[in-house]
Amino acid sequence: MTAFLIVLWSISQQVAVILITYTIIGNLIAIYLNQELIKINQDELESKADYTYCLTHVRNHAESIAFFQGESQELNIIHRKFNHLLKNARSKINWERNQDLFKRGYQAAIQIFPFIVLGPLELKGEMEFGEVTQAAIACNLFANALAELINEFGTSGRFSSYAERLAEFSNALEDVTKQLENVSTIKIVEENHIAFENVTLQTPNYEQVIVEDLSLSVQPGEGLLIIGPSGRGKSSLLRAIAGLWNAGTGRLIRPPLESVLFLPQRPYIILGTLREQLLYPTTNRQMTETELKEVLQQVNLQNLLSRVDGFDTEVPWENILSLGEQQRLAFARLLVTSPSFTILDEATSALDLENEGNLYQQLQSKKTTFISVGHRESLFNYHQWVLELSQDSSWQLVTVQDYQLRKAKEIVTIPSNNAQITIDDFPNNESQTQPEIEIVTGTIEGLSHKQMQILTQYSLASIRSRASQGKSITGKDGFTYRYNKDPKVLKWVRV
Repeated sequence: MTAFLIVLWSISQQVAVILITYTIIGNLIAIYLNQELIKINQDELESKADYTYCLTHVRNHAESIAFFQGESQELNIIHRKFNHLLKNARSKINWERNQDLFKRGYQAAIQIFPFIVLGPLELKGEMEFGEVTQAAIACNLFANALAELINEFGTSGRFSSYAERLAEFSNALEDVTKQLENVSTIKIVEENHIAFENVTLQTPNYEQVIVEDLSLSVQPGEGLLIIGPSGRGKSSLLRAIAGLWNAGTGRLIRPPLESVLFLPQRPYIILGTLREQLLYPTTNRQMTETELKEVLQQVNLQNLLSRVDGFDTEVPWENILSLGEQQRLAFARLLVTSPSFTILDEATSALDLENEGNLYQQLQSKKTTFISVGHRESLFNYHQWVLELSQDSSWQLVTVQDYQLRKAKEIVTIPSNNAQITIDDFPNNESQTQPEIEIVTGTIEGLSHKQMQILTQYSLASIRSRASQGKSITGKDGFTYRYNKDPKVLKWVRV
């Protein structure tokens, strides 16, 4: 453009000045058109991503949608996303058409421009025809060079849409990894055990304290059960162990993450074969099909092979496996990798008690140290310690036996003189020798057979037998209990 502008300047300074002015105005218009096209391209990327995610979301939750009979609502959502995508496509076509019309018109105007300006001078004899032709050729080549520049505006516009999204992603990563000033973090020390030393854990934004001044140690081979109200940060402690959350103070001792296996409530299912599912995340482990079949047998998934062609079959596992089967598959990974430490975040919530018991027994047989989060009472049977988190960020660490005994005492009704229930259904051989016993209670509530087993030294069979015979039992708390056979009660209540 500079070379041919010099040629024009040597022929006619007036034409060169007009052409420079024309070029500046044309470039400003091209920049405006390009900026609008950049916005449209950016919107196109977002609308395509939203539409694709919408379709994926429906595919992943097809069964739930069918249960709710929400097909019409989902179709409306998909139509809304698609219409936005269609509207954006039309807008992009219109702007690209306008940009192309401008570019072609801009070139055409430059090509006829020298004949309009210099033609009269040639007719008057003030300029040679060769000079007019030379100026026209220079303007034509100048226009071609300018067209390349305008094309680059469009190319850079498309590129800038991607660059802007990547810049936003990069900034988001920087915000996440950026350490806030004058804030403290939990110090992590790698040793071959798990312990919390005066740990105060906070949310990553430091706005809420989850647990305060926590100190405990999990001995090798033991199990710790974390319980508490929903939303009180039970899973947050697991995130701290994994190093995902470190806002707070204190010292956290944990083994290297390579020796820890995390089992979330909804297991991660990879896109791969059954063999890869079982060996995940290990990639260099070699196991025969016989060994893998034995692992499936241990987690009660032996029928899984009958649904696929073999261990090297790749199918959409999330669609063909129920949540309970996925949780058992996650336990199979545990049996394959045999980690020294295991973290379970409600990892058996979708299982029946029999399968849950089988899996935890398999876990105990591995002599692994494990920490569980859960709400089921059945989990107490597989752990030695209970960490109870409270709403006020306080905590309490007790043995499973002490916790169950405390809970058993809490549900025993408080004596009240307002209501008295007389037990008169004793066997005849006892009614003559034992005085009539009154059960004093404010509400008709009491203990189950299993809770009485915890509260006493009797076996479950003995407790049921004494309940059917109407015999009383003295618990560890010093109180006497008798089974109330009223159909509305059917509980052991304090005498």
